[in-house]
Amino acid sequence: MDRGMFSQAVALLLALCSLGPTSLAETVYCDLQPVDPQVTYITSQVSEGCVAQSPNATLEVHILFLEFLKEVSVLELTLQTSKHNGTLPREVLLVLSTNKTIFLKLQAPGIPLHLAYNPNLVIFQEPTKVNTTQLPPFTTKGELLNWADTKGPVTSAAELNNPQSILLRLDQAPRSPSSCSLEPHKDMGHTLEWSPNAQASVRGCRLEGVAGHKEAHILRVLPGPEAWPRTVTVKVELSCASRDPDAAVLILQGPPYVSWLIDANHNMQIWTTGEYSFKIFPEKNIPGFHLPNTTQGLLGEARRLNASVVASFVELPLASVVSLRAPSCGSGLQPSPTPVQTTPPKEGCNQELLLSLIQPKCSDDVMTLVLNKDLISTLRCTITSLTFWDSSCQAEDRDDQLVLRSGYSSCGMIVTENVISNEVILNLLSSSSPQQKKVQCINMDSLSFQLGLYLSPHFLQASNTIELGQQGFVQVSVSPSIPELTIQLDSCQLNLGPDMEIVELIQSQAAKSSCVSLLSPSPGGDMRFSFLLRGYMVPMPTTGVLSCTVALRLSTWSLDVQRTVSTRLNIVSPGLHDKGLVLPAVLGITFGAFLIGALLTAALWYIYLHTREYPRPPR
Repeated sequence: MDRGMFSQAVALLLALCSLGPTSLAETVYCDLQPVDPQVTYITSQVSEGCVAQSPNATLEVHILFLEFLKEVSVLELTLQTSKHNGTLPREVLLVLSTNKTIFLKLQAPGIPLHLAYNPNLVIFQEPTKVNTTQLPPFTTKGELLNWADTKGPVTSAAELNNPQSILLRLDQAPRSPSSCSLEPHKDMGHTLEWSPNAQASVRGCRLEGVAGHKEAHILRVLPGPEAWPRTVTVKVELSCASRDPDAAVLILQGPPYVSWLIDANHNMQIWTTGEYSFKIFPEKNIPGFHLPNTTQGLLGEARRLNASVVASFVELPLASVVSLRAPSCGSGLQPSPTPVQTTPPKEGCNQELLLSLIQPKCSDDVMTLVLNKDLISTLRCTITSLTFWDSSCQAEDRDDQLVLRSGYSSCGMIVTENVISNEVILNLLSSSSPQQKKVQCINMDSLSFQLGLYLSPHFLQASNTIELGQQGFVQVSVSPSIPELTIQLDSCQLNLGPDMEIVELIQSQAAKSSCVSLLSPSPGGDMRFSFLLRGYMVPMPTTGVLSCTVALRLSTWSLDVQRTVSTRLNIVSPGLHDKGLVLPAVLGITFGAFLIGALLTAALWYIYLHTREYPRPPR
């Protein structure tokens, strides 16, 4: 072991007091006021939530109800899953319901993810290839839950108030119910952990009648809704001039089922409930003491340990990780900084998020970019000019928007066979140099979409006729091929007429039933799938329309452009597709065969009766 680490460990262990705490009869005079130390935490407690199991589902659904205070917030969302025996994780539909605009930084490595959200409220910080669906407008959580339940079993749902980061683990939670029913004050356990956007409220005070500069840091973790053993990691970063272990004391109080793992950069006295250990010796558990669970009682413990100052006093919900950072040590109380002025400073403009708002919309040979003034103001930005590469093409200042638009033949547009490109030049009051962003549109008129039905997996000869009970093979192609364009098969359906229900084949880029199989693309990159047409239908359909929606996305976009392509099919009964016979013809042939057989039988019977030899009478 490193000598410095060894000496630190010894100092930490020697810092323990040999006597247990005793109750303090007198009232401790200490006026708790906001102070400077910063405390952040990670918790699995949510205001409302549920966790369920769906072991046999091919698509599992997770729902996040997000409530924010600011008009615009930044959210880091990470999805994790473990691969068992090398198998790929199941497909996941993540539903995001948010009340305010968020800039989303999404990480879901190796997860086949579908995302349902409101594109007007969720903006990706970076272009993403995640499959997306626009979330229908809902007024209640119940409506959203019912909609999500039609897509697949709901595995988890949680309401989070003002989150900054979320970690969602997709592993199945053991001992969970089979259905997800929202419960208030839910502990999501291993499934979900998150940290709030605002720092915890930290207070401090000076203890009367105690001399010296020893300071106390008191952390009280409140009981959770479920009492099961857990460890809280406490990270402490102090800036102390000396290495004296008597300069500070850390008091940790929590429910009896909580133990502590302490990761500190400074030697200090430790006083805890439950067992605790140090990060450098995690296997060495040290018993704690019985501590009071009231504010006055914990202040009394600090005074009894000869602390003259309570440098931080924090009460938190049951957390998995708590981080305490104090900028000074042993120099008395540090009051909290002056509240931030209401008028945002000009130098605070978040240029990265502002550029992510620039997303073109393209239609009728026109490129249009719209920036909401409220969002610009929330990002603390002041735009002095917004133009295309040709600076004469400036944005129009409307009531609550800046609108920059141009046809494909002006403003410096670069027009190729398939893509129209330009650059947006953004001048900000807070920046001496202009910001630039490349924007592009797809020339939809140059693209050709084809949908073909085949009756064999070799895809050799297209057909417009399929038999009931027969397997069909479908190929959807887009030409010409564009390297910077990502193409995906978003949905497919078979419309069998007004008297029949529409048969959903593919939804959100996933097979809708076991009768549908997504196939590997063709050598040229064409999208393929197969489906089995149900063999027994009443009434029997004779025609149908097969249609597919294709999603196209450029590398510079975070939104999809969709195009639908369809083909008309003839449907015949089994065994008659070569003759093109349908049910009326089959019934006519059957009746004709019966009538001919009956007449022939009658004729033969007549001949027999009139030609047979009768026996002669006896003489």
